Amino acid sequence: MTVPRSQPRSILLVDDEAELLDLFELALARLNCALYKAESGRRALEILAELVPTLIVLELAMSEVSGIDVLEAVRSNPAYDRTKIVVLTAVPLLLEPHHVRMVDMVLTKPVTPRSLGSIICNLLNG
Repeated sequence: MTVPRSQPRSILLVDDEAELLDLFELALARLNCALYKAESGRRALEILAELVPTLIVLELAMSEVSGIDVLEAVRSNPAYDRTKIVVLTAVPLLLEPHHVRMVDMVLTKPVTPRSLGSIICNLLNG
C-alpha cells in the first residue's frame, strides 16, 4: 500500500464536465498552486491514492463513483484531515446533514470563475 504524498498549495478539481474543469483551471491558475484535474470520481480516487492536496473542489453528481463516494473516502482517511473540501452542486439537496459537516463550503452551481477563485483564495489563505 502506498502512502499518498502531501503537495503543499495544491488543488484537485473534480468534475465530469471537461469544459468546467478547464474553466476552473483558468480561474485558479493565478493562485500559484499546483492544479490537478479529475474528470470522474474514479479518477479522483486514483489521484488521491498518490496525492494529499491542500484543497479539493468536488462536484457531487457524477456517474460510477459519485462526489459523495469521493467525499466519504477522503474523510475516512486521516491522511486528508487537513485537506479542505469545496463541494460544487446544482442540487444541494443531494447533501445529507452529516455530509455538509464534512466539507468547508458548499457552492451551488452556476458559479462564476471569479467568485470561485476568490473563495478558494480565501480558504487557502485563511
